[in-house]
Amino acid sequence: MEKISLYKPFQSTSALTYIEEVLEHGKLASGGKFSISCKNWFLKNYQSDSVYLTSSCTDALEMAALLADLKQDDEVILPSYTFVSTANAFLLRGCKLIFADSLHSSPNIGWETILPLVTVKTKLIVVMHYAGISVDMDPLKTFARDKGILLVEDAAQAIGARYKGKYLGTISDIGAISFHSTKMISCGEGGCCIINNPEMKQRAELVFEKGTNRLAFQRNEVSKYEWVDLGSSYGMSELQAALLFSQLEYLESLRAHHITIWNLYQSLLRELQTHEKLILPEVPDFAEVNGTHFFIVLKSSDVRMQLKNFLNANGVDSSFHYLALHRSPYYGNRNHQNLPNADRFESCLLRLPIHHEVNENNVLQICGLIYAFFQKTHE
Repeated sequence: MEKISLYKPFQSTSALTYIEEVLEHGKLASGGKFSISCKNWFLKNYQSDSVYLTSSCTDALEMAALLADLKQDDEVILPSYTFVSTANAFLLRGCKLIFADSLHSSPNIGWETILPLVTVKTKLIVVMHYAGISVDMDPLKTFARDKGILLVEDAAQAIGARYKGKYLGTISDIGAISFHSTKMISCGEGGCCIINNPEMKQRAELVFEKGTNRLAFQRNEVSKYEWVDLGSSYGMSELQAALLFSQLEYLESLRAHHITIWNLYQSLLRELQTHEKLILPEVPDFAEVNGTHFFIVLKSSDVRMQLKNFLNANGVDSSFHYLALHRSPYYGNRNHQNLPNADRFESCLLRLPIHHEVNENNVLQICGLIYAFFQKTHE
């Protein structure tokens, strides 16, 4: 029997046609027809007029850090349970990282884990919407606005997910989304930076264009093309944009499929949660998920490893996720925080297969194996 993979990049039927069109026209750098088509998609669906397609979500986060105008030793509060790009983007600007613990019931950070960390030096708060499940944004947004603190959403996993009807990535000052090959839609790498703060929109164009006013020059708004700000080469290539647009056209059908699989996992595994064998993802009333990842939380790292090995032996791929950044080899010696929930998710969270080729029979097989594991080893 063929192994059920943890993830598998989606490929649309139009992808090759679009890529061939790019090669035929010869414009491979950013800013071509498909870049414009992707931006128009966000304009229509996300109601955002300031979207910058980047070569990665890491670039989108680094662009956000530049726009925040951070100074040496400014404090940035961010999750410990996240990918390292969330931290690197701000550390590169010389900031001091203050890691927030996950909630007890969710890998996400929240108001109650962030508030005790705020000081007069806090310049920016970063939230990450784990598995496309939204952080509760309203209290954070109100607090940040009142205190003059910037708020950034790492919405890497959250394409198509919502908070109280609003797309994740559009709620804070800046949002960053990933189109990495492990995501529901992808172009290999790729990301986008969504600018929601009106005061940042004009400067964002300069930062995106390597600190130059090239776009203004092309629009005949200035007489010279000059270096006027700090920036970098963030643009997504036209080849990436062509592949991305071929997938954006299928986003709603992909999301519907992922949510069907997500809900089936939830339904089939609920009995094991009732008997305290595992914990299922908790989705608050304010959140509308995209089903990009499905995960369970086991009682211990030993149980997780045993289950992972059991699934692998029976043809099912599964995986851990992040290692808590506050104890990392690189930053741990500068950080002495005790973050028990982040540690628990590092040790006990296990992701299960969910992608466009996973079907209901696959989920029945996987859940059957999980029940068999607990019956055999943890009666």
